[in-house]
Amino acid sequence: MTHSKCILIAAAIVLLGSGAAKADCTLSPFAFFPDRNDRVEVTEVTDDKSFCDNSFREGPGYRFTDVSVVEAPPHGLIATLGPHHFAYHSMPNYRGSDQYSIRACATVGERKGCSTLIYNVTVR
Repeated sequence: MTHSKCILIAAAIVLLGSGAAKADCTLSPFAFFPDRNDRVEVTEVTDDKSFCDNSFREGPGYRFTDVSVVEAPPHGLIATLGPHHFAYHSMPNYRGSDQYSIRACATVGERKGCSTLIYNVTVR
């Protein structure tokens, strides 16, 4: 792990632990159903100073069995804040495109499945 990533992770822990981090990002509308679709693309726009906070809420009858990072962003980091909750932050002073993937698995009734959510990020 590079020195700058270690510093960014430490800063993320301090900010997230203190409650000072607030998401200042926009996400395109999206819907995913782990038992019905296996790939969903999401557009995310943020700046290089903000944490983009994301959490998955269980819908009627849905119970998550696993939510995990599949592909980390090459120009940022993902902080896991809980079993269905994470935040993206770009590397310091980075502006441009980034991408990461989250895999969410769930059951609904007797059906089960997984969706990969691919986040296409623009950092301004």
